[in-house]
Amino acid sequence: MTTLVTGALGCIGAWVVRDLLAAGARPVVFDLADDPWRMRMVAGPDAPDRVLALRGDIADRDAVTQAVQRHEITRIVHLAAWQIPLCRQDPARGALVNVVGTANVFEAARASAGRVTRVVYASSAAVFGAPALYPPGPVKDDAPTKPATHYGVYKVANEETARIHWEEHGIASMGFRPLSVYGPARDFGLTAAPTLAMKAAVLGRPYRIAWGGASDLIFAADVARALLAAADSSLDGARVYNLHGASTSIADLVGLIEACWSSAKGLLSHAAQPIPFPAALDDARYQRDLGPAPPTPLEEGVRRTLDAFARLQHEGRLDARELA
Repeated sequence: MTTLVTGALGCIGAWVVRDLLAAGARPVVFDLADDPWRMRMVAGPDAPDRVLALRGDIADRDAVTQAVQRHEITRIVHLAAWQIPLCRQDPARGALVNVVGTANVFEAARASAGRVTRVVYASSAAVFGAPALYPPGPVKDDAPTKPATHYGVYKVANEETARIHWEEHGIASMGFRPLSVYGPARDFGLTAAPTLAMKAAVLGRPYRIAWGGASDLIFAADVARALLAAADSSLDGARVYNLHGASTSIADLVGLIEACWSSAKGLLSHAAQPIPFPAALDDARYQRDLGPAPPTPLEEGVRRTLDAFARLQHEGRLDARELA
């Protein structure tokens, strides 16, 4: 099997590449960026030398199709996307990258004449709205989608694109809806703030998380595990799954970071305004179909993230450009 990973130079892409390399694979990575610094951070300094790197724009249908054809791709992990801030700044370009780009991936799979067995992609809990729009308790997979951002609207469109490609062309797919992904290499997007707070703690810098309330935080390694379990699966259909990590308040998260990294006490703060997404997700369907896959406990994930940043700092490899 040959796996194409789009958006491989992003956070989740770096973790997916790490796991593929650990399994002895040589993935084909497709990204418009050309600096694999996140991949080096997560998968090791030599990781870029162990993949086949293609530079290309996900919005360029011919480029995506040629990548699939020339390298005899059999499965696609599609992660290329703009995050909430960029989609807010330029909704038209955001739709081109996120919606048209995803359609391009499915059309490339269709053009493979059955060689691509499935498409696995990152959706988002941003397809849902604020907690007040739902009954009390974790939001389930089949809850109504009520996105509060352009980004969320685009993710809903992608889920429907996947459904139509299954119904009309028999292309199997699985999409995943994490909320606040954290861990090494998470550095951009609205929900990157918890990870940036951890990096600031290690560097001894003050940092303010620009939102509050509660959120469902999931360790990046758990997201990569779900994506690759889906890629290995033989389940048919166009399936979409919530991903649950640990639901906690941002105030408690700040307290946990300070407890794990005592020198950070007093450096971290947060706003009171919550973000317009669910505070907790129900992932029973994912656990039934692809599990059991217990999430990394929050304290363990925070400690692993802090320790990784400290190790990188000691090695002179801790990239803090996003805190500049």
